[in-house]
Amino acid sequence: MSVEGLSGERHDGLVHYRVDSHGDRLVVLPATCRAGRHSLAATGYRAVVGGAGITVECQTCRAEGASPAAWRFGAAGPVAVRAELDDQPYLGRRYRPESTPLGWT
Repeated sequence: MSVEGLSGERHDGLVHYRVDSHGDRLVVLPATCRAGRHSLAATGYRAVVGGAGITVECQTCRAEGASPAAWRFGAAGPVAVRAELDDQPYLGRRYRPESTPLGWT
C-alpha cells in the first residue's frame, strides 16, 4: 500500500477520524502502543503531524529502546480540532513478533 506523504517508510495505513456531536472533526489515535505493551494514556505518548502524516510515539517504548516505538499514519483532509484514543479502529494493525502466541493481534 502506498500512502501519500509516507512512501518509502514503514507505515500503518491511514489514521481514522470521526465527527463529534458538535460537528467537530476528531482524529482517533490508537490507545495502545504499536507493540501492544503500553496504554498510551497511562505511559505517555507524543503525536506529531507532519506533511501528510501523523506519528504517534510511545514514550515508554522510546525510553526502553523498543521497536517499533511509533505508529506512522497517513492523514487526509483538514487538521482535526481534537484527538481521542481508541484501539478499536486499529486492532488488526498491531505489531506481531514471531514469538507472539497465536490469536494475539
